[in-house]
Amino acid sequence: MAQDQTNEKDQVLIARNNETGETGAVKGLKQDGTPDMAPSKSAKLSDLVVFNIHKNPLEAFLSNFVRQCKNPSMFSFFKVDADNVNSVGQVVEDALKDPEANKAMLSEAKVEVKATNRNSHAIDESRIDWQGLKDRWGIDRETLEKSGDLKEMLYNRKSRLVTITPTFAGEKYSLEARLSFREDANGNIKVVPHFIRKEPNLDQEFNGVKFTDEDKQNLRTTGNLGRLADVVDKETGEVIPSFISIDRQTNEILSVPAKSVFVKDTIGQTKLDMGEINTLKSGKAIPDKEITDRNGKKYTVTLQVSADRRDVEFVPSYAYQKQAQSESNGQKKSTWLTQDGKIKPITKWAGVPMTEKQQADYVAGKTVVLDNMVDKDGKPCTVYLTFNMNKQRPTTSFKDPRQAESITPANESRTQMAVNNDGKTDEATKKIKEPLDRGQTGPKNESQQKKSKGRKM
Repeated sequence: MAQDQTNEKDQVLIARNNETGETGAVKGLKQDGTPDMAPSKSAKLSDLVVFNIHKNPLEAFLSNFVRQCKNPSMFSFFKVDADNVNSVGQVVEDALKDPEANKAMLSEAKVEVKATNRNSHAIDESRIDWQGLKDRWGIDRETLEKSGDLKEMLYNRKSRLVTITPTFAGEKYSLEARLSFREDANGNIKVVPHFIRKEPNLDQEFNGVKFTDEDKQNLRTTGNLGRLADVVDKETGEVIPSFISIDRQTNEILSVPAKSVFVKDTIGQTKLDMGEINTLKSGKAIPDKEITDRNGKKYTVTLQVSADRRDVEFVPSYAYQKQAQSESNGQKKSTWLTQDGKIKPITKWAGVPMTEKQQADYVAGKTVVLDNMVDKDGKPCTVYLTFNMNKQRPTTSFKDPRQAESITPANESRTQMAVNNDGKTDEATKKIKEPLDRGQTGPKNESQQKKSKGRKM
């Protein structure tokens, strides 16, 4: 029963139910997670699950099987070359009628099924030094938990874009990044910040993978490579069939081993057949797929595995294509907007916390009155904060932008800021030698007057 077992050849699985003795070539998985089998002698290759390290890794199928099957040890699996399934497959099935007597012969083709703990991929939070993360990066556990980002990070995914305040050379900086956890060589859990890049560098080799023109087009228009690629592990040098995607929020190129991605056979209320599951496992997309969610609402979407999400996603091709077009035109994507173009929430401005009402008004595009701000001299002042869609960023003013030009604006802070911050004066303020208070437009008393004249407003 000698056969070529190289990774390059297509292979199929022969399964045996160890309780009933039933055998057959694997067509897929039934709803209960058990193998759907057909007699090897008469099976059509087109009906069987075909495995190839570059198309549909065997490990990914077995991972799905172990997760779905209630008792995976009930089954044994043996692999044979796809082009010999009708002949060699039948030989294996015959040998499996007495597996103990034919143990030596079957050992060459046997595939070990490793049982896994369904929750083993979750990070043990007790190993995380939260105080250290807060001191170094300004990361607060409560904030991450409230936003739902902590749960994502504990399951080896990334947070959304968050503001962190790392300290470098004694100075604090405010930066936006997505966060993930990673275990270092000593077993410690570290946080990895994924900062925003201007654009992904698709001309540069990525961990042993050179992108073709088609690859670049796929990554620019969908964010996903569209195939499995042989990624070289930087530490071990191992070649690992992997999915490659672009983080649409940071423009980081990233990969995930194919065997680490579990492709479910159900999305919402919609069942995927084995052909569709294999298409997704190969990195390809399923376009125009009608999906019914748990609430009964129907969508027509494109499905594809995302290395960023480590799962099947609804591909936002138009949104990403629009972003790619903006980048090609030299336009930098605003970090003040969400991926779908909405105003990104903020909780404070210039270090001063905002109330929930102010935060809600800001996201709604309304003018926010910040009457608890201070000028350069530490004097209280009022600032008007508004998101400018043309500039794609928030802007501030000391004049209420909601007032019409014909109406005389309230200048309780305009004069104050002009004198205190800009050094400008008018006839009423040119002799004042101390910083103005909010609402002050002239000297309070003789002691505030000075002889020197400043620039006129």
